[in-house]
Amino acid sequence: MVAHPVSLRGLGFDGRTGDPLPAEGGRPVLVERTDDDFVVALLAELATAEGRKAIAKATRSAGEPVTSLSLLQPVHRSFYLAVFEVVCEVFGEPRLDPKQIDSAGLVLRRVNKSGAREGWMRKNGQAVGWVELGPEELDRDPDPARRKSPHAAGNAEIEARLASTLGAPDPLEEATTLLFVAPPNVCAAVGKTILYGLVPLASSEFARTNLAPPKYDEGEIRDMLSPYFVVSPSAPSLRGLAGKTFTRKWREELAEDKTFLAEAGGDKALAETLRNTAVATLERFVIMLRGLSAVFDAFENPSMKKALDGVLLPYKGEAKGRPAGKTLADAAEVFVHDKRNQSFVMPASWPAITQAQAATIAAAASLASQKRVAAIAPRRGRFDDIDATYEIQAFVRVKRDDGCPPKLSFCAAPSRGFRVAPWYENGNLPPIQVALPPIDKDNIKKFLPNVAFRVPKNIFDMLAKNKPEDFLDGKAKEGGGGIDWICGFNIPIITLCAFLVLNIFIGLFNIVFFWIAFIKICIPVPKSLTQGLPKGMTS
Repeated sequence: MVAHPVSLRGLGFDGRTGDPLPAEGGRPVLVERTDDDFVVALLAELATAEGRKAIAKATRSAGEPVTSLSLLQPVHRSFYLAVFEVVCEVFGEPRLDPKQIDSAGLVLRRVNKSGAREGWMRKNGQAVGWVELGPEELDRDPDPARRKSPHAAGNAEIEARLASTLGAPDPLEEATTLLFVAPPNVCAAVGKTILYGLVPLASSEFARTNLAPPKYDEGEIRDMLSPYFVVSPSAPSLRGLAGKTFTRKWREELAEDKTFLAEAGGDKALAETLRNTAVATLERFVIMLRGLSAVFDAFENPSMKKALDGVLLPYKGEAKGRPAGKTLADAAEVFVHDKRNQSFVMPASWPAITQAQAATIAAAASLASQKRVAAIAPRRGRFDDIDATYEIQAFVRVKRDDGCPPKLSFCAAPSRGFRVAPWYENGNLPPIQVALPPIDKDNIKKFLPNVAFRVPKNIFDMLAKNKPEDFLDGKAKEGGGGIDWICGFNIPIITLCAFLVLNIFIGLFNIVFFWIAFIKICIPVPKSLTQGLPKGMTS
């Protein structure tokens, strides 16, 4: 037990001699590891001078500018261990006896746009999410059970009554990662009391809060309803479409429409211009229908459908007009859901929307979109923001000899800011190789099924009664009755099929992205890598 202060600071090493070096400003020292058993490998290297030289080369001290420091995730097969030393703040700074350490850990904090620090908080075992910390909270104990009472009175009963009367702050717990004391032989070899811990850079945890779900503002709602359901100087044009009947093959129907040539007085160039204008107009109409269906669930949401029904769409020969909600629901069956044997007749024109109609529809759309977003929008994860800046701070609790709770000491300074590289960025290791099976007439019987799919009867019947070209031509028939089936396949063959299809689509999309020279790199396998492998196999 100690009565004097202690200091926790990052511990680095000289790359030439392997001697321990204090970190700049005492900040945490991060060591990048790509070993399978990275903790054992780190401890083994700490125990020798040559190993410590290697550690120096793998050190990322988080002292670089934020724009240049990017830490990889476990998916990149890279891990980061924070390394510290604990010393007594007395003459000579001797190392602290490990037996005096009650516990230690580190916290990873996010730096928001205003420069304030945020901690990932939990309450009653449930993640609350990122919560901004005030200046007085940066050095408080992450564990609320260890914090001092905000109404310190020296008596637990009095403090409890004060808290009940005056209130107490929400007991949020900051997420921590344990720091461990290195084995005695390692500490002796370095001459330091060493603490180490894994830096958490990935998490499946998400905030379970009762916060209101994200919602669109008025401008976004108006933009998504424009131009069909907002007040505008002129109503959207339906030229070339008014009164015409369309099915799911509306593009082909417009391409074969003879009325454009008649309207152009036989001028083929003008007729083509009119046709292209009509195609563009109908495409905008279809996009509007998709938005109503996807964003607002307009044809299933009663309030939204009622609001749309307040607009009447004019049809030739009908004095009253048709309610837009019901009418557009029928249009969605054709243009959005691609239903067979159904058709839709376009209105004679699009009506002007009044201020009252627009306000009613916008209000209904706002409520409908909130319900939709709440059901579909992903919950907030710990590392969802790929542009966020993070930093690490560490702490140690040291036993006291006066019977009081352990003394909390934080690291001299947090790490410099860094970003967490998204999963799709390249790591430092070569790509993982997947060996494809060699297929020929002699060995095809070796690839017996090793995975089975239970296929519902309607899907099996649909596959049985249709040819591949039926699906491409839009002539495929739906499956009917029968019995369920179990179909076995070979996983390596599935992988090979996926590889062949992937190459086909990469080639097709290369027309747009011109990416094939960058994302697909094929080189011959050196003979030295194939020695000792079974005949016909390469890795």
